[in-house]
Parts: sequence; C-alpha cells; structure tokens
Amino acid sequence: MPNDFLTALGIHLQDLVAGFAGGVVNAFVFKKSNPGAIIGSIVVGGFAANYLGATVGRVLGTSDGTSAFIVGLAGMAICQGIVESASTWNIIRKLRND
Repeated sequence: MPNDFLTALGIHLQDLVAGFAGGVVNAFVFKKSNPGAIIGSIVVGGFAANYLGATVGRVLGTSDGTSAFIVGLAGMAICQGIVESASTWNIIRKLRND
C-alpha cells in the first residue's frame, strides 16, 4: 500500500535514497556548516535524483543507482542551473522577436 502511494506520486524509493546519499556527500565535500544548507543539499539531491536520475543514467550509460547518486551529488548545481535558465527565458519576448 505505501509503495503504491509513492509510485502514484512518481517517487522511486531507490533513486530517492541514492540521491539523499549524494546530497550527504555533497554537504561533507563542500564543508557546509549551516544546518539549512545541509538539509537543503540532502533534500534537493534526493528529489533531483528521483526525477532526473533515470534520464541521466540513459545519457551516461550507468545503472539507475549510480546515476541517481551522481545527480544527488550535483543536485544543487543542476537545480540552480535550471532556475537561472528559466529566469532568462521569456516566451512573450521570444514571440515579439519572431
């Protein structure tokens, strides 16, 4: 029953745990001392790995667990890049220029 609920939300427990582990390693490697930064690294790493791990695995040719860990490790940088790209994208300006 709980597994069905997680699956309905699109959460793969194996990828989530691997991403959390990547976020923990990220917090230690980059010597984060602020509790908010540590928790943020772990949570963002986990959810980024959950939703991007399989795609990255196909691109890199790695197993799901390995790719989820890699995405978890780089989760904060990946999310920051996505947010910066989205902030510069403006569909209205693009339509006016066409």
